[in-house]
Amino acid sequence: MFTGTVTLRWSAGNLNRLSDDISSPIHDDLDVLEMEEREKVVNHMWDVYTNSRRIRLPRFWQEAFEAAYEELTSDVPGVREAAITEIAKMSVRYVDFDPPPVISTSVRELSKGLKRSLNGGPE
Repeated sequence: MFTGTVTLRWSAGNLNRLSDDISSPIHDDLDVLEMEEREKVVNHMWDVYTNSRRIRLPRFWQEAFEAAYEELTSDVPGVREAAITEIAKMSVRYVDFDPPPVISTSVRELSKGLKRSLNGGPE
């Protein structure tokens, strides 16, 4: 059976820097079911990353998949699984620093107009 370790790296540094910066290890405290759920999220986000040209992923996912692209596209299942597990562990510490998208005034006005027409009058 093939086993391997994967070290994912950002272009500017170690992808694991978040866990390196925090003194208490959280990976040992993770529930097996929680890790399975996180791995499902990683797989879903990877599908979005590889199959959707219209959806822009948050920076964490974009950078994680760019850093792990070779591992995630590997023909060796153990290499892919190790990369998915590592990204799932990193997602525990993930904080979304990307601001929410700005809704333009025209979109906001269109939304208000649709609500008015559905409710049968002005609000």
